[in-house]
Amino acid sequence: MKRLRNRATLRYLARRLLAGLIDLGVLAGLQLGIVRAATALFPPTHPGHYFSSEGLILFGLCAPLAWFTYAVLPLARKGQTLGKELMGLRVVNREGRPPTLLQAFLRESAGRWLNAMVLNLGLLLVLWDQDHQALHDMVAETFVVFQRMGRAGI
Repeated sequence: MKRLRNRATLRYLARRLLAGLIDLGVLAGLQLGIVRAATALFPPTHPGHYFSSEGLILFGLCAPLAWFTYAVLPLARKGQTLGKELMGLRVVNREGRPPTLLQAFLRESAGRWLNAMVLNLGLLLVLWDQDHQALHDMVAETFVVFQRMGRAGI
């Protein structure tokens, strides 16, 4: 992959940042909706508690399902979440195709977890890595590219 240059690099980084913020907002909204639904269906039974036992179980089941449905499945299907689609980006594997389900799962779970363990500094690797991979991309062997370009476009 060839290195992006100046203006193209800034455009790529800005789009990638905005895509991440959009996805973060959508996921936060989904989680808030699940919390609201859990507390509405199963109101807390003790003063000062936010969840009842049933509400906590409902949240514990629905939150990972929402994350998997929003973040993992679309990446494996077409290489894009809503944020990436809006910003004209997509995630590809070494062959230039959308990541496999395993790659998407590794990227969004183990890769993001490792990134969180290093205070999200793994995101800064995009600035120095030749292929503009963040830590979660390295874990899953994926690349974020402009939608109209294949792997050679970066």
